[in-house]
Amino acid sequence: MKVALIGAGSWGCALASLLLANKHVLHWWVHREDIAESLQTLGIHPSIFPEYTFEVSQIEWAGTKLSEALTGVEAVVLALPSRYVEEVLSMEEALPRILWISCTKGLLPNKLQTSSEYLKQRGIESIAVLSGPSHAEEVISRLHTWVVVGAPSTAYYATAEKLFSQPYFHLLYSPYRASLEWVGVLKNIYAIGMGVVASWGDNARAALATVALQELEAVLKALVPKEKPTFLSPGWAGDFLVTAFSNHSRNQRFGRLLAQGYTAKAALQHLGMVAEGYYAAQTLRLWKRYEEFPLLAAVIQAVREEANPTFFQKAVLRILSDLSEG
Repeated sequence: MKVALIGAGSWGCALASLLLANKHVLHWWVHREDIAESLQTLGIHPSIFPEYTFEVSQIEWAGTKLSEALTGVEAVVLALPSRYVEEVLSMEEALPRILWISCTKGLLPNKLQTSSEYLKQRGIESIAVLSGPSHAEEVISRLHTWVVVGAPSTAYYATAEKLFSQPYFHLLYSPYRASLEWVGVLKNIYAIGMGVVASWGDNARAALATVALQELEAVLKALVPKEKPTFLSPGWAGDFLVTAFSNHSRNQRFGRLLAQGYTAKAALQHLGMVAEGYYAAQTLRLWKRYEEFPLLAAVIQAVREEANPTFFQKAVLRILSDLSEG
């Protein structure tokens, strides 16, 4: 198949490695011409996984013009940070009415809107969401990974399997697209909280993780009441767990920096990468019900510029002190 891949961050590069391994032809949209030239001539991204070489003969086009990326393709893979989705896709007045697979985990700026909801607003009907515990560093290293394709049709799943499936990259199907996409938003926020208390040790973090899982499931039911997925599965609880505990997790590392006294802005600069949970937490303040969920509300407060990390840690102590069995 001829596929448009929009985005060349670490996740975009990992997805490209899968698409090319399956012999698909790539139209690759990137945000800088020097990156495009390096990819198309050398098969190397100059700053992300520079030790990895992509198959140049299958990269038919790479560049910064979205119209060219979308010309003549059979499917589109969206792998942008959420805060750039609208900005980039607005380059085109009309988007092609083909299958779009969103691999973005976040909310559009200042809107309680996921990427697939934005695509629907733009007139796209064929939409799937690919999500789950999938650090790019492990995928590009060909370590076993299980992800979920959320889609209203198994035909979309079949296409996603054709695009991405490898002996080490396993795809599962779910009809619960909205819930899957929202857990990808929320788990990043809760992972920031896990990072803020990382210095407390594994015992405390394990206790907090149980609270976070319970609350995350309750938040999902409030946001997407009609969908009832199996929460203890890779795309839901699994995605939270890897983001909460892995050293690859940007959001957890962002929380650790907050605990060290960095402001949110300084922590982002030190991280040097996108922490989706920070931006999602800012946007989720627009949701009128967020204060009903104490851990979520505490993280949202903690990422504000004027917040002191001890505020969040005291809130966690209160929440854990109120735990009871049975």
